[in-house]
Amino acid sequence: MNYGKAAVERKLSEANSAPAKVGHKISMTVCKCILTIVLILIIVGVSAGVGVMKGIIDSAPDISEIDVIPTGYSSTVLANDGTEIATLVASGSNRKYVTLDEIPEDLQHAFVAIEDERFYEHNGIDLRGIARAFVSVVQTRSFSQGASTITQQLIKNSVLADEWASESSASEQLQRKIQEQYLAVKLEAQVDDKDWILENYLNTINLGSNTLGVQAAAERYFGKDVSELTLSECAVIAAITQNPSAYNPITYPENNAERRQLVLQNMLEQEYITQEEYDEAMADDVYSRIAEHNVEETDTSTVNSYFVDALIDQVYNDLIDVKGYSETEAYKAIYEGGLTIYSTQDLEIQEICDEEADDTDNYSNSTEYSFSLSFQVRKSDGTYQNYTHQTMLSYYKELYNDSDYSINYDSEEECYGAIEAYEEAVLEEGDEIVDGSESVTITLQPEVSMTVINQSTGEVKALVGGRGDKTGNRTWNRATDTTRQPGSTFKIIACYAPAIDGAGLSLATTQEDTKYTVVTKTYTNYDGTYRGTTTLRTAITYSINIVTVKTLEEIGVDLGYEYAEKFGITTLVEEDKNLGLSLGGLTYGVTNLELTGAYAAIANEGVYNEPTFYTQVLDHEGNVLLDSSSKQTYRVIKETSAWLLTSAMEDVMTEGTGTSAYFGDTMAQAGKSGTTTSSRDSWFAGYTPYYTLVVWGGYDDNSKQSSTTYTKTIWHDVMERIHEDLDSVTEFEMPAGITEVKICKSTGLLAGSGCSSVTEYYDEDNVPTETCTAHSSKKKDTDEEEEEATEEEEVSEVEGEETLQYSEGGITD
Repeated sequence: MNYGKAAVERKLSEANSAPAKVGHKISMTVCKCILTIVLILIIVGVSAGVGVMKGIIDSAPDISEIDVIPTGYSSTVLANDGTEIATLVASGSNRKYVTLDEIPEDLQHAFVAIEDERFYEHNGIDLRGIARAFVSVVQTRSFSQGASTITQQLIKNSVLADEWASESSASEQLQRKIQEQYLAVKLEAQVDDKDWILENYLNTINLGSNTLGVQAAAERYFGKDVSELTLSECAVIAAITQNPSAYNPITYPENNAERRQLVLQNMLEQEYITQEEYDEAMADDVYSRIAEHNVEETDTSTVNSYFVDALIDQVYNDLIDVKGYSETEAYKAIYEGGLTIYSTQDLEIQEICDEEADDTDNYSNSTEYSFSLSFQVRKSDGTYQNYTHQTMLSYYKELYNDSDYSINYDSEEECYGAIEAYEEAVLEEGDEIVDGSESVTITLQPEVSMTVINQSTGEVKALVGGRGDKTGNRTWNRATDTTRQPGSTFKIIACYAPAIDGAGLSLATTQEDTKYTVVTKTYTNYDGTYRGTTTLRTAITYSINIVTVKTLEEIGVDLGYEYAEKFGITTLVEEDKNLGLSLGGLTYGVTNLELTGAYAAIANEGVYNEPTFYTQVLDHEGNVLLDSSSKQTYRVIKETSAWLLTSAMEDVMTEGTGTSAYFGDTMAQAGKSGTTTSSRDSWFAGYTPYYTLVVWGGYDDNSKQSSTTYTKTIWHDVMERIHEDLDSVTEFEMPAGITEVKICKSTGLLAGSGCSSVTEYYDEDNVPTETCTAHSSKKKDTDEEEEEATEEEEVSEVEGEETLQYSEGGITD
């Protein structure tokens, strides 16, 4: 550098020259312009940012209209002793609300320690947390995680859940995060209650395994109420929150254990627990308990019973019919409404029914197997065709020209062979079964159904919809869905009840028991025996078809049809108005449930109680939504008529077609058997002073059976077991209005001189007035006292197994 005088003067001269001054001025002007532009850009940017922010906030939900109280609760079904028998839940609704005072402080503190350590200090957002999360945002370009306070998570889970669930760009995630923070601040300012926020948060969070909230999680993972959780268990549940799948203590116990330790460490550092409590919790072998409980959960099927399925159907229908709900509203109430349903189920009776249904020793034939099948086919032209179980049955009917066929086999392997053969037969060249569309269910055969009703209340105590393990929810229920021909069980409902109650006939009324032809239809008795003049009592005792048909013909088919409807049978149609009605020959048959309800009305002294599966249904707030008072109750027949029918059906048990069902003289019993053409259906319907039970048995494909005695065996065994601990009642109580009269054993008229007489019971308003004169004896000698001549009458006894003969509309025993 030259700092001499000459050099300095030269420099000054150059700087003061005109060209230099012009250049400097230009540079300054440019700098000023750049600074101005920068300032303008900053102002515009800030204004734009403020505008964008305002737009984001303005598009957020109105804080005055949002509701962060969790919705979507599982419903609970209880047996009649209060035992929980089912949890009904839709996806995203397995939640049971608990108040904060029911949640242990350790659990509250565990969540605060791991999720939001400054929860009790901030106003909804944690600025320190936001700063810490900034780095994570830069690294991941995602705003879905980080800096979320408990209040923000509550907003996210309750208000913005759908938005967060949808796939979106980073800018959209930023927008939601801003809205979430804004609403969190607004919410805290509005409620000003940290406990309220924490309570709703703990009832909202997803805790894996389809559980929402801490109560559902406590039950799922530990099988206990949330209030009973230990510190160690609290830490397990709090550890799940960050990633309910990855930290699930059942499927990923190692991951959960790692985060559980962090939860406990945070609690220790934040002085929620002592070192001693920390050490004790860390030493707890909590995951062994979880594994053990999970084995029990796995062993206990999540598939609802047939009883619960029927209960759901009834509650669903009653919400629509009684409360006026739409179908959607009724579904949501059951599966998302947090209902408490008090069912009528008696678990001891249900267990007995299930055991007897599944006991192979009760079936005279060796166990057989059948199947139901459905699938979808992609045709060679690209169209699709569905093949249902009914499609398959129709195929076999056509193949065998409607003659007998069977899809019952000796093994499951044979069933699968038959399935393969059927599919090969119906598939054409180029057809393919759509992957995943084939549904196969293998079932034991013959199948059975049972319904047990307490006739005095109409409460269904037990229900069996089929044999063996139930494989799914809302599957086919043979007690409520299957309609089959009722056979001779319907004689009481559609013939003898209306005859005695509404047509002035009595048990002593007689008909001529001989082969009988109406137009082109000839009726015969199942056993080929014809007894001549026969009383209605004898006809009921030995299930005599001819007397039944003639009796219905006498009183009128319309009357029989009317009474059947009054007994609660809803499957009748106009085509059933024929004489076959008396023998159970119906167009669509009956369900086990409705037939049990009909017999329960007779057992209940003639008063019909609509069968009910619940006593009360409470809403989520504990208010009564439905109760059994909405069920129909009305008198079908007079009390005296019911007792007379019962008296005749007692004879069925002790000397008629039901002797094998009779379980001893320590309990009064009345019943009626029923068997249809070729033994396709077998029934036994009966009752005691306590319960009414109807048992049905048959093949699902309606094929012939070689024996039908098993329904009586099952009725006998079930009723004997459920009455073991009940007080002995050896007689059905005779009502006022019944009187005893001696009648002629042959004619049913008042016994006259020389008649072989028996005592018969009558309604006192229907006592016969005509005396039999057919057996009067002549005086042998004027000096001798008049002697009564007796005429012995042979009464046919039915022995051995029932056989069948065709009769109109259906065949009976």
